[in-house]
Amino acid sequence: MIDRIDLFHLPFYKKEAFTGSDRGLRFWIGKTDTREEGAEEEKLVLRVILWPEPFALKHTPDEQKVTRDFPFSEEGLDEIYEWILGEGRSLVSLPE
Repeated sequence: MIDRIDLFHLPFYKKEAFTGSDRGLRFWIGKTDTREEGAEEEKLVLRVILWPEPFALKHTPDEQKVTRDFPFSEEGLDEIYEWILGEGRSLVSLPE
């Protein structure tokens, strides 16, 4: 089972995305700019994509993926941790 510390701290996500897995569930966490077209100011969020094992993200059909955005903050990472272990897990059809 993953622990909150496994998700690193915010500075990591400024440069890299993080992938991991937990008991049949795979996840991708990365910085995403959601600004409106033509807007100058960045609107950063932490985007999370969940999907069932066994395949990598790009080899999993889109209908098996669940995506959600969170605030780009340490609090957002706390929310991500809780979501992955709770509601997010229940939204993905995990292998038996």
